Amino acid sequence: MPSRRRYLAGIGTGVGTLCAGCLGSLGGGASGTISLLDWNYVYADGILDGFESDTGISVELQAAQSSAQSLSLLRSGRSDHDIVALGNYAVPPAIDEGLLQPIDLERVPAYDDILDVVKKDYFRSDGSVYGVPRSFGQTPLAINTDTVDDDVTSLQALFDEPYEGLIGGRDDARLQVLYERAASGTEPLNPTAADAVDFDRLRERLASHVRLSGGLWSSGGDSEQLLRSGEVAIQPVWNYVISSMQASGIPVERVYPDEGTKAWFIQFCIPKGAENVEAAHRFIQEWHAGVGYDSLMAPSNIAVPNERVFEENGVDLAAFGLDDPSRFIYEEPKPQSLIEQYAQVWSEAKSAAGE
Repeated sequence: MPSRRRYLAGIGTGVGTLCAGCLGSLGGGASGTISLLDWNYVYADGILDGFESDTGISVELQAAQSSAQSLSLLRSGRSDHDIVALGNYAVPPAIDEGLLQPIDLERVPAYDDILDVVKKDYFRSDGSVYGVPRSFGQTPLAINTDTVDDDVTSLQALFDEPYEGLIGGRDDARLQVLYERAASGTEPLNPTAADAVDFDRLRERLASHVRLSGGLWSSGGDSEQLLRSGEVAIQPVWNYVISSMQASGIPVERVYPDEGTKAWFIQFCIPKGAENVEAAHRFIQEWHAGVGYDSLMAPSNIAVPNERVFEENGVDLAAFGLDDPSRFIYEEPKPQSLIEQYAQVWSEAKSAAGE
C-alpha cells in the first residue's frame, strides 16, 4: 500500500507534466497567512502547527458556530476569510448570491478521488466547482441501554409517548422538520415549496416532540452531556459523540434508523475577494493528502470522503457506511423563504410546549 509521502510525490509528478515542472497546482508558491472559518473540533492539537511548519503558510482559525451563521457573515460582508467551511445546504445560496469564487481544481488534484456521493451537482455553476467536500459524518440514534430496554429502530421513537422525558434532539428547525417527515413517511422528504408542507400538522408534531423531550442540544458537547447526565436516553447525535462515549464506558448503543441515517457533509469554499487564494488551494489539497486524516478521521471517526484517503490508511469504506450510500438521508438545499417558515413553526412549537 503506498504511503502518504508517495501519494504526494505522485501528485507532484503529475503536476510537473501539466505545468512544465512548476508546482502551481499544488500551491507550491503559496505563502503568507490564510484566515480560516471552521469548527474548532476539526483541528486536532498541533495539526495546524504541523501544516505551518511543512508549508510556511500561517493559519488563523476563527471558530464557526454554524453554517447558517457563516453564510450570514458572507452575506453581510463581515467575512474576510480565505476559506469558509459550509454545510451542503448552505453552498447553493452562497453561489447564487455571488459570495464564492470557483475552485481551481488543477490546484487541488486530490479532488479527483473525492467520493461521487458528495460531489453534488448543486456545488457547480456554469461548469465550475465552488465547494470541495471536507468531511462526511452520520447522525445515528444514540440509545442508553441502561435506561431503555426496548429495541429502538425508528425515528418515530422521537415522537412516542412511552419515551416521555427520555427523548433529546437538536435545537434546529430544519433538522427537526427533516426528522419529523422521515419518521412519519411524509413525501417529499425535502420539499422545496411551502405548498408541499402541512404547517398545522407539523407544528403539532414538533410541539409533541418538545413536550416529550428531556432536553435539546446545540453542540456536540451539549448532546454528550445530556446523555451522560441521564437527562435523555434516546436522541440523534453525531457519530463521533457516540464513539467518544463508548470509549469512556458509557452504555450507549449506536442505532441506524430504519428510515435512514441523517448524514452531513461540510465543504471548503473560497469566498469572493479572498486575499490569499494560492494558500487556500494549498490548504485544501493538503487536507485531502493527509492533514484531514490525521486531524479528524483518525481521532474522531469523521470521514474524509476521499477514496485515496481510505486506501492510503487501510480503512474500509464500510466502517463509515460509505459502502452503501443508499442508507443515508440528507437535508437538501431549500429556498430561504421556506427555511424562515420552518424557523417560525419550530419557535411556535417550542412555545406551545412551554419550552
